[in-house]
Amino acid sequence: MFKKTLFFLSISYFSVAQKLEIGAGLGPTYYKGDLQPTFRVLNPSIGSNVFVRYNASKVISIKANAMIGFVHGNDRKSGNVLNQYRGLKFNNTLWDYNGQIEYNFLNFRTHNGRYEHQWTPYLFGGLGNMQFLTRKYTTRLISKQNANISGPDPVLPFGIGYKKIINGKWNFGIEFSTRVLLRKKNADTFDGFGFNPTNGEVQNYYIAQDGSDSNITLLEYPNTLQKDKYFHISFSVSYLFYKVHCPPGR
Repeated sequence: MFKKTLFFLSISYFSVAQKLEIGAGLGPTYYKGDLQPTFRVLNPSIGSNVFVRYNASKVISIKANAMIGFVHGNDRKSGNVLNQYRGLKFNNTLWDYNGQIEYNFLNFRTHNGRYEHQWTPYLFGGLGNMQFLTRKYTTRLISKQNANISGPDPVLPFGIGYKKIINGKWNFGIEFSTRVLLRKKNADTFDGFGFNPTNGEVQNYYIAQDGSDSNITLLEYPNTLQKDKYFHISFSVSYLFYKVHCPPGR
């Protein structure tokens, strides 16, 4: 009886182990908001992430993910002349953690012979939190270090990815994720510059207003009503805890 119990416990352990993997990634981070209204591929920062993934079925995976990185924006790198004259810039260091569900388009890691694919694209979405570690804002006349650090703030991560089997236990992956801030108070002030959603007024903490330029009133207003977002592209490697169980002989 004891041997039978041990056998079934072993089967349960190895079936779970075959579905569990851990990994780490590295890649560029990006920002989109008032200082950078369009996505600019050639203006990246850097971030890294670690994760644990549970492959619940051939099409569904559940992942716990944590990322730490730098995100910056600079009017000088904008294609807009008014933005360049305004001269705002910021540098944020942050970390976030979230849980997400992945949908695999192909049967990945099913161990069903010809029905298994060595690679698959996938979609994912989830929920998590973001926390600033450092914040620095600079204008032509003012610089603020570690201003208005608060949080954690809830974020909605979603995106697309691609994963491929390297060998029996190793996977390679590429993932593009978007993080959207959910709390209204901070949804448009990631860059320290935006509209207050409660009253529609400009939330403008760090803009120099010395009155020396007739265009200063125009320049102090955000140039877009869109909410601030940040992005991460992760190139990752993960290890699958997989072991073939051979039942003992009689």
